[in-house]
Amino acid sequence: MELEFDITQSFSNDMDHLPVGQRQNVSDQINLVSKSLLNGQTAFKENSSVPYIFNLKHGFDSSLYVVKADQNNRMIISIDEDPVFDKISLTFFRLVDKNEAEKTYKEVGENIYRGSGIL
Repeated sequence: MELEFDITQSFSNDMDHLPVGQRQNVSDQINLVSKSLLNGQTAFKENSSVPYIFNLKHGFDSSLYVVKADQNNRMIISIDEDPVFDKISLTFFRLVDKNEAEKTYKEVGENIYRGSGIL
């Protein structure tokens, strides 16, 4: 299976506001979680949550997660598995303070799903 990464401008801007050492810690966590998705998902499950359930139309399920980036920050990401092309796509939407994670998660999800017409 192959991993594909999509980093939004918002996530990139959030990363740019971190000190260099902290950016490296977040990058290391991204690598750990990404590898976990390919190898049993233990680290992913231990570091992720779904703080809000979106009621999506047509029986769709949300693929949005809050993932621990470091002690103080959380990433808002989506994970989409494509069995036809044997790949997992990770989209990184935001990197926020842990105290803002649930609120930002809901905002990101509402923007994505309303924009797609499935919320």
